[in-house]
Amino acid sequence: MIDNVSAELDAVETQLDTVRRAVASEVDRTWTSPWKSPETVDAKVRARLAGHQEYQALRARKRELEGGSPA
Repeated sequence: MIDNVSAELDAVETQLDTVRRAVASEVDRTWTSPWKSPETVDAKVRARLAGHQEYQALRARKRELEGGSPA
């Protein structure tokens, strides 16, 4: 059981990272602004992820796995 939870947690973390990188890449590629800096890009990425349904579902699943809640 612990191995399954650990494996699923690793998979969820990988998916989170993949989504985060995709959103960051899109923001960096499409956002043109005279105030563009790593900090402003990061803030914009975090804002987009806050409304990203798949990302939020993955975060919820990660919290469940880390807390030991049943699926």
